[in-house]
Parts: sequence; C-alpha cells; structure tokens
Amino acid sequence: LTTSELKEYDGTDPSKPVYLAINRRVYDVTAGREKYYGPNGGYNFFSGVDAARAYITGCFQTHLTHDLRGLSQAEIDSLSQWSDFYEKHDTYFYVGEVVHDPIPEDAPLPEPCM
Repeated sequence: LTTSELKEYDGTDPSKPVYLAINRRVYDVTAGREKYYGPNGGYNFFSGVDAARAYITGCFQTHLTHDLRGLSQAEIDSLSQWSDFYEKHDTYFYVGEVVHDPIPEDAPLPEPCM
C-alpha cells in the first residue's frame, strides 16, 4: 500500500476494513473498530496511518508519523513490543506493508513531544 492508500482504511467507511501500520507493517484491526479503532474509538488516531513514532513517544497528536529520525536505537527497538502485540493478537492480523515516500534530507526533525 502507499501512504494515501492506507488512509482509505481509517475506519470511517464501514464497508472497508480498518488498518494501522507500525514501521511499515500493516495490520487489520477491523475486529476492534467499534471499541478502539473506528471513528468513536479511543485509538482511532492510529487508524489509516503508520504512527510508529507515536508508539514510541506516546505523543498521539503530533507524532502520528513513520519518521523515526532523532530517536535512539533502543527507542526504535521498543517498537517490536507493539508489532508483537498485533502479530500475536487473536483477532488482528498482518496484511502487508506500506511504502512511504522518502523523507527529504533537509526535512526538519519532528518536534519533541510535549
């Protein structure tokens, strides 16, 4: 999927599954649409995006991005806990990968989480 294709699976269209991504890996979380990932769910900000940075920083408004620049290797390695959660979940499953456009070399680092 491309980044724009992933956005189509944000939970707002009830005829489509709900996807989220962590560090390019896309998971179908449709089973959690009503309670967690749909428009009224507590984690709906994760739906339709690769929010790898937010999984690390806990900054769910400004870090909903796949951009991991400026984070330590230990922080990046901590993403495996979240990937494992979705990989081993009884009702969520891996569906593929999202291919992001390259981040321009001169792009500023994401602002620190406040």
